[in-house]
Amino acid sequence: MNAKPENIFSEKEIKIIRLLEKGLSNKTISERCNISENTVKYHLKNIYKKLGVHSRLQAVRRINKNNLFIN
Repeated sequence: MNAKPENIFSEKEIKIIRLLEKGLSNKTISERCNISENTVKYHLKNIYKKLGVHSRLQAVRRINKNNLFIN
C-alpha cells in the first residue's frame, strides 16, 4: 500500500480509523462522529475491504505495518 491515505480513504473513514487506533468502541466512535453505530459499521466494512482485512485488530496492525496516518 504505497498511496497516501487521503487518496485511499474518505475523510470520514480517516476520522474513524484514527478513533479505531485508540481502541474505541463503535458506540463511542458513533458519538464522537455524530453518526449512528450502523454508519460506523458501514465505514468499517469499507475500511476493512480497502485494507484487505476482516477485523479491527487486523486493520490497526495493517495501518501500523504500513506506517499510515503518522502525525
